[in-house]
Amino acid sequence: MSSWTLLPIALLALLALLAPILPSCEAVDLNSLDPSLLENVDVDKLKASYLPEGLRNVNVTLADLQKLLQSKCEKANAPGSVDPAALSGAIQTAGGRVFECLSGLANLTEIQTEIEVASPKGDLDVVFEKYCLRMPQAKACLKDFNDALLPCLTREERSHNSVMQRISDKLLEFICYKNGDQIALFIAEQGPECLQQSREGIANCLNGTFGKYLPREISADWTSGHNLPDLVLGPSQCVDLYEFETCVVRLLERCETITPSNIVESMFRYVRRESSCQQSIDRAKQQRVRSLPLTGEDSTGRGGAAAGLAWSGSWSLGSLLVLALSMA
Repeated sequence: MSSWTLLPIALLALLALLAPILPSCEAVDLNSLDPSLLENVDVDKLKASYLPEGLRNVNVTLADLQKLLQSKCEKANAPGSVDPAALSGAIQTAGGRVFECLSGLANLTEIQTEIEVASPKGDLDVVFEKYCLRMPQAKACLKDFNDALLPCLTREERSHNSVMQRISDKLLEFICYKNGDQIALFIAEQGPECLQQSREGIANCLNGTFGKYLPREISADWTSGHNLPDLVLGPSQCVDLYEFETCVVRLLERCETITPSNIVESMFRYVRRESSCQQSIDRAKQQRVRSLPLTGEDSTGRGGAAAGLAWSGSWSLGSLLVLALSMA
């Protein structure tokens, strides 16, 4: 079985994006979303850009995802020892609560308005200080959701779960370092604009690293969970994380100012310290150096021995978001 890492970070990003638009609910019902929320999203273009050919016309329903979750809970436990339907239902309920919790702590639309007002005055730090003071509540919300996930994780996944949680916590702490100084500097130095102009390249970076953990097409029995990847952070995933970091930082270095690239690189390093990844990354870098000539350039134009690790794969974790959008 393949492995799939950094789920908490992916969930955190997805929750932050969707929190303002999701209604308060006991469980998440994608069919209840207001279609106008997606009126500016070209789902067909997203499918063509990010999904492999075998998935572009796939029809995934909420019931399919519920069945997949129930299968996951069943396979993670001894036969007859748990009620998988009850466990999967508890996760759905916890998902609704965490959406409601995060949307109550930070509404992205309101934050954007406050940023627009504060930027000309140089008061961005005041805006982010207000929201960063709510970080303990955000951590508590995410912990409650993680607690609901635990009964549906395998023994190996549970052994990695504490690392995943530390990474999520450190990501929040980095963003709110000195009550938001980092994110305020990022915005002041055209960080959002830098990310916007690099978005296609970042998608390619994601495709080329974590894409290989997901199938090219969905089989008829995919809801059985037979090929569902493990939620772990092992040596190969550590190397993939470093590859993704290297790829993204190089892209951002091309922006008008270097500050966004420096902050993103610092974030990756700050988060990575909470894992045991460095040994695996160092080993891969040494192997890379030994396999390359001392001179020559890779596809990025950098020297062979100094080049980053190779990128491979077909599609990204972002494909899941495309599937979700196609269901709404």
